[in-house]
Amino acid sequence: MLSKLKPPLPHEHGSWVMLIVPLVLGFAVAPLWRWRSLWLIGAALGLFLLRYPLATIVKTRQRSGIDNTAMWQWSVAYAGLAAICGGVLILFEPLGWLALIGLLGGSIVLFHLWLVARRQEMSAVGELLGIFGLALGAPMAYYTATGQLDGRAAALWIINALYFGGTTFYIKLKVRQQPRVPAPDRISDRWVAAKACLAYQVVVLTLTLLLVALQHAPHLIPLAFVPMTIKVLYGASRWQDKKSLSLPRLGTIEVIHSTLFAVLVVVAFA
Repeated sequence: MLSKLKPPLPHEHGSWVMLIVPLVLGFAVAPLWRWRSLWLIGAALGLFLLRYPLATIVKTRQRSGIDNTAMWQWSVAYAGLAAICGGVLILFEPLGWLALIGLLGGSIVLFHLWLVARRQEMSAVGELLGIFGLALGAPMAYYTATGQLDGRAAALWIINALYFGGTTFYIKLKVRQQPRVPAPDRISDRWVAAKACLAYQVVVLTLTLLLVALQHAPHLIPLAFVPMTIKVLYGASRWQDKKSLSLPRLGTIEVIHSTLFAVLVVVAFA
């Protein structure tokens, strides 16, 4: 039955980047590669894909005439993929901590569905929690490859969560905030209008420097956030109006910056 249906996939390209980059970084920072990591990729992909059909079911549950049979079938398939792949690692490999991390990830999915039911999934809390959940891919990948859930694994989670949290504030600024009002004449007024985005960036830089000071992250880690900081400062200064707004262009810029971030993190940990 499923072979005749088009699988429901998330449409947001940014969410795919937030899935892939933490996983890649976790594997890249680990000192070795193990083939059992492929099971983790399957488990992470299944849990990631599961959210979309379940959210669709929740959104349309009160609409008459909508058949969600296919969505339920794909939900079972995605959940099965996550359970089988994760089960192999937990039952046949000494990776018991994956069960706890997976439980945390599943709890985040359930909370997301609760927000969807209340039409609050696009709130700052909802988006940031989802990002922090996807960032768990980094310590999971590192733990799967090394068998160690240590300070480096925690640092990878924090670094990824902080970075992709910033992309949420930036996209809100460029898509939802700036195009709605005329551009202020003075740069200082534009920065005031972007205070939430800029304040978050200050918090990010402060926390990354604190990680370095406490010796929980390499000394070069703050450099990975420099391109993002420049982007935020430039984006706050250069006002985005409705005519020049291009979502594909913004998406491409985010992919480029995320790739650069990943490269710099790998260099920092090398």
